[in-house]
Formats: sequence, C-alpha cells, structure tokens
Amino acid sequence: MEIVIGLLLSSLSLYCDFIDAECLVISPARLVVKYGDPASSNCSSDTPVEMGWEATQGGTGLTDKEVKFLRWRVDSVTDWNIKPICYTEGGQCQKQLNITVYKLPDSVSISYRKYPDPMVEKHHYQLQCLVQNIAPIERLRVTFYKVNTTGEQTELDTQQKSKDNIKTPENGIYTLDFTPSRDDDRAQLWCSAMLDLGPEGPQPPPVMESDSLNINVLYKPQITMSPGCFSMSITEGDTLSLNCSANGNPAPSYDWLLPQAAPNATEERSVVTITNMAKSHSGEYTCIARNPLGNSTCTVNVEVTVDYLPIIAGLAAAAVVILLVVSCFIYSSYYKHTRIGHYQLKDMLPRRHKNKQVVHHNRMDQSFM
Repeated sequence: MEIVIGLLLSSLSLYCDFIDAECLVISPARLVVKYGDPASSNCSSDTPVEMGWEATQGGTGLTDKEVKFLRWRVDSVTDWNIKPICYTEGGQCQKQLNITVYKLPDSVSISYRKYPDPMVEKHHYQLQCLVQNIAPIERLRVTFYKVNTTGEQTELDTQQKSKDNIKTPENGIYTLDFTPSRDDDRAQLWCSAMLDLGPEGPQPPPVMESDSLNINVLYKPQITMSPGCFSMSITEGDTLSLNCSANGNPAPSYDWLLPQAAPNATEERSVVTITNMAKSHSGEYTCIARNPLGNSTCTVNVEVTVDYLPIIAGLAAAAVVILLVVSCFIYSSYYKHTRIGHYQLKDMLPRRHKNKQVVHHNRMDQSFM
C-alpha cells in the first residue's frame, strides 16, 4: 500500500512540475527594485485559468473568471523580504517572482582602526572602510585604493561579504592590513563601495566613495648623492665641493668626517667645500645624515693629484733658453777663431808701407806741376 501511495505522490509531483512549466510564465522573471520605488510583473498562461497573486504587498485573490494574464503592481516597495507568488485555482500551478530590494549606503568612510601618530615606515597598521545602512550587503563589493604624489593610482584590495541571505539594511566594516613605505609619504587612501546587483540592476553598478585619507609616513634618511658613494681625483690647488643631500622624514641633519689635514673646510648642511686642495688633503670624506629614526652614511675617497704640465712647460722653456745661450757662445767662439784669428800684425805692416809710398809719389807729382 505504501508503495502505491509513493508512486501516486511521485506522479502527482511530476504532473505539477509539468503543469507549472507549461501553464504559468512570469515576465520579467526577476526584478531589482530600489526601496520605496514602484514595481510590477505579469503572470500569464497559455490557456485561460483562474489565477491570483499572493504577496505582502500588491496581492490579489483569484480572478472571478478565467484569464490568460494577471498583473502584479506595487506603487512603493517597502517590504525587504517580499516574495510575490502567482498561482492558479487549487494551487495546481504557481510561480514565484524573484525580486531583490536594494538600498544605497548612507555613507562610506575610511579610517584607522587605531590612529597612528604618525605612521612609521615598515610598521603594520589596519585601516577600515565603514559602509553604513546598505542592502543587500551580500551584493556589496568594497575596494581600497592608494594614489601617490605623482598621481599613480593603485588598487590595494577588494573584499565582499559571504552570502548570508540578509535582505534588510546592514552596516559593513571591511579591514585592510597596510604596511607603508617611504614612497607612501603624502599619499592618499580611500575606499569605494559598489553594489553589484547583476544585469537586472542599475547599469553601471552604483559606486560610492569615501573621502581621502592623507597619510604622513616617517622614515630614516637615505642619501641621494649623485653619483653616490664613489672615488674621485682632483687637481692640487682646485676647490672641492661635495653635496650629500638625503631624503628623510623628519628632515635629516648632516655631519661630515674629514681628513685631519683639511683645514679650509666650509660645511653648510649637506654641502662641504674645501678651497686650494693640497696633496695632504687626500683621504676619505664621510657624510652622515641622521634623524630620530636612524642614519645613513656615504664615503667619498678623494685623491689630490699634482698637475705636471706647468712644470714640464717651465722645464721646456728653460731648456730653450739654455740652448740659445749655448748656441750664442758656440757661434761667438767660432767667429773669433775663423775671422779675427787670421789677421796678424806682421801681415798688415807691408801693406801700410806700400800705401805710404803711393802717397809720397802723389805729392811729388803735384809739386812739379
């Protein structure tokens, strides 16, 4: 007997499913309605039947006569758990309208779970995004964002509550673990709440953003000397200038460790200047940038070299002068030897005597005239 009853119930269930599939059609089958807005849907049948709507809002009894369609309508949906059902006489056929009632959040805000005063590089903090009075919260997607000082935007995390089938408005708290770096100093953080209700919902999905949270990150100095810690050469007599600038928050102070033989040093914050460099000024020049969070050092190895070009030029000029003097001396000695040395006194006397005779004859000739 029990077997027969079971077969009859199974047959009845299959029959009802067949009738349900054939006799009633709801259009649209799914509605997404903002709380307080109107809503409507049609229930239709291939053949005329007596039908009605069962609902907490907009429900109707069975029609007095057989009809092919019956409309359900509400001017203002205020029931979060409304489940309209279209049915036929005797309940042989029935269909439920899938309806989602939503509400946008009253506010979205971002804050620290425990306010840091202020943030410190590489320390761990927790932020929270509070979304107030939203429904249904299971369709809410919250995203945390960061934008740095250059305007570059980064998506940090996206979260969504588990599907707990809560229809009424809820407050949602979403947390983010955040470890700042020095690049995050003066950056901005915010969160956005997007209510994604599917293709039947508003398009694009509504999004509400929080105000920006400005963050201040403290970090120890980092020297930015260009080209960095290096070795260099400088010519003796020139001026040495080293710039040891550093990034740090708070702003760093500077100290210099110089070779003991560098007396002409002028220190002005991150810059050290030494005039008239000497060979004894060679050595290590170390800059120390410090603030309450730590310090950073950079050492430059300076070698002072002698410029031999002026010495070489002077020697070359001296060599030329010496060469000229020697040349003059040799020329002078050669001239006396080849010119003056060949004219002897004895060779000059006969010539002078002959000249006297010529002169005497000339005088005699003049007397006879």
